[in-house]
Amino acid sequence: MESLLKVVISGLDNAGKTSILTALDKKYDFQKDIVQLKPTIRVEYHKMNFLRNNTIFWDMGGQSTYREIYMQYQDVYFDATDLLIYVIDIQDTERFENSLEYLDAILTFFAENKMDIPLIITFHKYDPDLRGNTEILQNIDKLREKLLDKYSTFKILFQQTSIYDIISIVQLVSYGLSVFDEKFFELSELLENYLEEFNSQALIVFDRNGIIVSEYYSDIEPEIYVELLESIKEHLFLLKRMEEETFELDHDISTSEFTLFSYLHRLKIGKEPFFVSVATKEDKKEDFLEKFPDFLDDLSKILKELI
Repeated sequence: MESLLKVVISGLDNAGKTSILTALDKKYDFQKDIVQLKPTIRVEYHKMNFLRNNTIFWDMGGQSTYREIYMQYQDVYFDATDLLIYVIDIQDTERFENSLEYLDAILTFFAENKMDIPLIITFHKYDPDLRGNTEILQNIDKLREKLLDKYSTFKILFQQTSIYDIISIVQLVSYGLSVFDEKFFELSELLENYLEEFNSQALIVFDRNGIIVSEYYSDIEPEIYVELLESIKEHLFLLKRMEEETFELDHDISTSEFTLFSYLHRLKIGKEPFFVSVATKEDKKEDFLEKFPDFLDDLSKILKELI
């Protein structure tokens, strides 16, 4: 039976909430749209289907005027929330305290109303050129420790995201939506077992929207990490093109210039298409292709229960 999920995306103005949803929807060629974005007025709604769930994202405008309205009418805006995604601009150090105060007001409402809401806090604008920046990493650690200490009763998952890293955006939403069904843990275990059997680098299952249903990675050698990310991005882009241009290919095989063999396979469960993305070393390709049909059989059994 289908259910309706309410996902609230909140944070201060200019934290990047609408940019995250724009990047998620577009998957590629979205930077020009984000540059043109204007501040969200009150609330914008975005609908997405994820397996058996119809999901409504409440994109809450973060300007102080709107935050005051949300706090005045908390039962209107925050009641019946299934998941909160809270966005902190990790580059906006001067407003960390303002952001934490706003988050505290929202979580106080949840606590007072005995709402056991899973919470994802994303340190956004953690752009590729900032990775390894000592000050940024220290700020992330301090914020994480502070939040875990203060909100120990909440289930909190921390993420780091950037619109310049589409994989981080997809993971942000997929991790949040996967908390609603215990079958996801069984699926993760299946991927872990087969990844070891394939001796591969990455094994990912996407839904028709390019949202990660489940994923597992091996210990990735630094020299092929960038190549692996590019392989996954190519598959995300292909998914979007297949949706927009009605490609009829069952799968796409591409061999990179370097050491990885990447494989994208379309799998239909009833009327629902899923996509399996695999990255393995070239010298393991034949072994993987031989065992892949067994994996698809086992995967199909779990996916049938999820939809």
